[in-house]
Amino acid sequence: MNLLEARGVCKHFGGLEAVSEVDFDLPRGEIHAIIGPNGAGKTTFVSLLCGRLGVTAGTIRFDGEDVTGLPAWRRVRQGIAYTFQITSIYPRLSVRQNVAIAADGVHTQGITKQRLREILERVDLAERADEIAGNLAYGHQRLLEVAMGLALDPRLLILDEPTQGLSDAEIARFCDLVRDIARDATVLLIEHNMSVVMELAARITVLDRGRVLASGTPAEIHENADVQAAYLGGGVPA
Repeated sequence: MNLLEARGVCKHFGGLEAVSEVDFDLPRGEIHAIIGPNGAGKTTFVSLLCGRLGVTAGTIRFDGEDVTGLPAWRRVRQGIAYTFQITSIYPRLSVRQNVAIAADGVHTQGITKQRLREILERVDLAERADEIAGNLAYGHQRLLEVAMGLALDPRLLILDEPTQGLSDAEIARFCDLVRDIARDATVLLIEHNMSVVMELAARITVLDRGRVLASGTPAEIHENADVQAAYLGGGVPA
């Protein structure tokens, strides 16, 4: 059963058609990756899904409900959390305070100390709870942003370029974390690192020039000639 469905979704910026007639299905409990060349419309598309942008045309349904016209904060309360391509934290506040503020989006009474610690332990930041977020290494800031997403108790967690700037060791740890998160939530991943995509995703959707070029399993995408061409002949790594 699909947790999220998009039908005929379009987004125009003046004369620019950033997303055009996209149909998209996201089964419940799946790790799904969206890939494509720079400028393919990936971030714009997921911004439509989470409500950061409004659609020009088309419909979006989440857990059977039409959410097309709902603002981002309403979708957060329904269970859609989004982490940004560019790290978005409160740099002058502590790690603990960052997660607590994020949780306010869904927890009107505030997050409990136990739940906050559970989240920080899940992302290996429990021992850094009182550190100032802006003083963390970049990799730890990325993990903090994931923790802030988890504080929203999402049913769908959207991760936009989460491994950008991470070391190989940090990427390996991140992959383990995503698998752990997927036990409780559906994960939608925008990622340029094809090794990460092929390792994590059950299915992959390829966007090119705002349209769906291909969708399928990692093996199917790896062998797809159109996908190979979209990546300028470089191919999709095994």
